[in-house]
Amino acid sequence: MRQILGDIRRAVFGRSFLIAFIGMVICLLIGAFSDMLSMFRMDPMMVSYGYHRELLLKTLSSNVILFAVPILAAIPYTTAFTDDVRSGYLKPYLTRTSVSRYILGKGIGAAVSGGLALVLGILAALGLFFLIFSPFEVYGEYAVQSLIPDIVLRLVLFFLAGALWASVGLLASSLTQNVYLAYAAPFIFYYVLIILQERYFRSTFMLNPKNYLTMQGDWPLEGKSAALTLLMLVLVLQLVFYVTAQTALRDDKRQKKHYFAQNLSQKRLQKRIERAKPKKAQKQIPVLYEVRQVGAVVRYNFRMWRGNVRIILTFALAFIMCFLLSDKAASFAYDMGTAMQAFEPFVWTFGDANSVLLISLLLVLLFADIPFLGAGVPYYLVRMKRSTWAWGQLVYLILATLIYMVFILIATTLICMQNSFLGNMWSETAAILGYSGAGKAVALPALVKTLEMSRPFQCAGTIFLLMLLYTLVLALLMLFMKLLRGKSAGVVAAFGFSLYGLLLNPELIKQMFNLPDELMYKANVAVGWLSPLNQATYHMHNFGYDLLPRLWQTYAIFGGLIALLMVGILIAIRKYNFMFLGTEQS
Repeated sequence: MRQILGDIRRAVFGRSFLIAFIGMVICLLIGAFSDMLSMFRMDPMMVSYGYHRELLLKTLSSNVILFAVPILAAIPYTTAFTDDVRSGYLKPYLTRTSVSRYILGKGIGAAVSGGLALVLGILAALGLFFLIFSPFEVYGEYAVQSLIPDIVLRLVLFFLAGALWASVGLLASSLTQNVYLAYAAPFIFYYVLIILQERYFRSTFMLNPKNYLTMQGDWPLEGKSAALTLLMLVLVLQLVFYVTAQTALRDDKRQKKHYFAQNLSQKRLQKRIERAKPKKAQKQIPVLYEVRQVGAVVRYNFRMWRGNVRIILTFALAFIMCFLLSDKAASFAYDMGTAMQAFEPFVWTFGDANSVLLISLLLVLLFADIPFLGAGVPYYLVRMKRSTWAWGQLVYLILATLIYMVFILIATTLICMQNSFLGNMWSETAAILGYSGAGKAVALPALVKTLEMSRPFQCAGTIFLLMLLYTLVLALLMLFMKLLRGKSAGVVAAFGFSLYGLLLNPELIKQMFNLPDELMYKANVAVGWLSPLNQATYHMHNFGYDLLPRLWQTYAIFGGLIALLMVGILIAIRKYNFMFLGTEQS
């Protein structure tokens, strides 16, 4: 028991728990912001008694909270087991306790801290709502129904939900020995279940994890059965974690096998490089030999994807992002009872600048460790010129970006394939969105000129090319700044480039400078030329009757930026200081 209490204390009084607690409070305040603002605009502002409790219950069902629950619950203690194993702290620790007590402490500590962070955040937000609104609450003519039982039930549900998703993160990290999955697995699994329920199993409400928190659906026992189901799932996951962790601690054959495979891969790498040495006939054609060397570097970089959890995580998040961004188009077609052309979800989703921005930011995670400095890089550098190795990095980056964008296109198409057709003609859904003005009502960029001047295949191909060029500029800029100033500079440059495109928004400029409608056209044209993000947006181009850039002009601008960055990378590699601190790819 002392071991379990010690782990709970470590989890609850740690910095990560405080981050999750503050994050929950902030998310609740963001979810309630619009209601709070509307109440303060009332004159005079008088609300019924108990309004702060009503506001809390309403906020707990908001999308902000439902998005945040699996992320915040995984923050406090889900990496504890993996950190102990990878740091070596586990070996002296197990001399003072048994394996069973150690595993129980880690499992219960993660579950309790994940649920408690959410519950304490809710109680803190309730206290803030009480301090803000209680002076304005007045008794009405009728008796006020007590909301305390509903709040208590929600607290129980959120505690169990936090324990559940913390257990998912703990189990995922223990299975893979990777801290990335401890934070990402709950979020991914959460939204995969949402996709399955909302798109394919609409009648199975218990498959959707959001329904456990909002109590939507035909729950028995007035919603209390949702709490019992969550409790059962938590116990099952804790049992699976116990078995998994016990096997990992008592069997070191896997580690020996991994060590042997790592040494074997090093030997194979050396043999492969030796075979790639030029023969006498090849020395007469040095260009072909350098092309072979570039290909070897590219193949090596792609081999680093094998077993790399960060790469898997990037594509999993990209798939979830495609689902979230295409949800408006799919839901609109489902509500209207109409079909869509296969590529229309891609057109409507990524014809918008905000969607292009969000999906491109995942490239920061995909290329977080480029240039790869694994164990094989020194063997390549002593056998080839730096410029040849740099060309290998450039070719790899271009191919990886292309693979990523093809995945986005395929994922967006597959998500909506249940209600689509392949013919190269706009659907009835597109006609309704474009000509009736319904596209603006649901925030979909279905413009009439898109329908009149192109076909679905042509339009999707153009949008794909624009996105590919934009993401290539972003990735090359990231690599250039990494070579020039280090890893942090590359990440900062990528976010700065994205922020620049986000701020150059016509509507934002109108609000900041209070521009009249007569000047909005000029602002729109200026932004269309100056912002790379807007140039990557299909409808922000000249189709024959305005001064926006034409498509070929955008291609030329992006092509020039790509060529300029590639030259900069080849120059920066000459003075780049290689530092090989390890061979393990996280």
